[in-house]
Amino acid sequence: MSVKGFIKFALLAAHILGALASPIENVRLITCIPAHLLIIVFGTEQRADDELVQTPAGLVPKSNVHAVPEGARVHQSPSEVQIIASNGTVIHSRPFTKSAGPLKKPPSSNLARRTLQSGYVAYAYWENTGSQPIAFFGTNWNVPPTPSSWDGQLLYWFNGLVPGDFNGILQPVLQYGTSPAGGGQYYAIASWWLIGNNVYHSSIQQVSPGTALEGHMALTGISTSGGVTTYSYSSYFPGYSTPSISASTTGVLNWAYEALEIYTTASTSDLPSGSTDLTAVDIKFNDNSHLSTIPWTAISDTTDGISMSVISNSGTNGHLRITY
Repeated sequence: MSVKGFIKFALLAAHILGALASPIENVRLITCIPAHLLIIVFGTEQRADDELVQTPAGLVPKSNVHAVPEGARVHQSPSEVQIIASNGTVIHSRPFTKSAGPLKKPPSSNLARRTLQSGYVAYAYWENTGSQPIAFFGTNWNVPPTPSSWDGQLLYWFNGLVPGDFNGILQPVLQYGTSPAGGGQYYAIASWWLIGNNVYHSSIQQVSPGTALEGHMALTGISTSGGVTTYSYSSYFPGYSTPSISASTTGVLNWAYEALEIYTTASTSDLPSGSTDLTAVDIKFNDNSHLSTIPWTAISDTTDGISMSVISNSGTNGHLRITY
């Protein structure tokens, strides 16, 4: 869902499967390779006993996933990533590295469960190549019906922003199932920020089927010090204070995504029925301008009958649809 180092894996996947479908496969793990073939693990210093957990950024060593307390923010400099409390105290620090871990096989106990493609199964993407950075990206959707089957599946819906070096992703996420942020046999929302080899998340908040959600990301500031430019962003759901995250990074987020991501999903009955409409899709630039249309590229999982379609490519009131 993952860093620039994954490009080597994506190119390997291209040789294995014949073609690289889209830039997302340079960004996320097991996007084009089903989980029963190969997975990638973050981090170059993963302990042998470090459990792998399923995040919106893919399978990650548990020790690389960090909760961000309410009011704190995540700051990435060229050399480290910190969680800084609201009073300015540094409460977490990790070296910043763009390297990814080695190819690994998944645990054998998971193999039989993953009969549907894992990772991104229906998504759309667009790259901003203009001179003005994306300052706002919003999408509305309703929480889907509860799936008819419970097999321990983990489902993620989100809009997201990705830097040009594919070394991170900011996401306001709806989940069904249990993620490293928490959860269970119910829907919940949280914000996530992947940067380098580490993944950061807010607290989660449970939501009910039919609830109207707005996933927003905003550029809140640009500053330059010592020749280094830093971009500050926030990810949030209006009306909910807990599932938000603030992050600053040296990379501008210029790729936009809309996605459904699934793990440990045994059959289509583990998914909601019908479709999910992603509406009021609005992308605004730092000079308050908009494009009249966004040329989304939509990718579907035709084998499993899960699709992403563009109903309207309006730059201020777009509409995409995920059909299960």
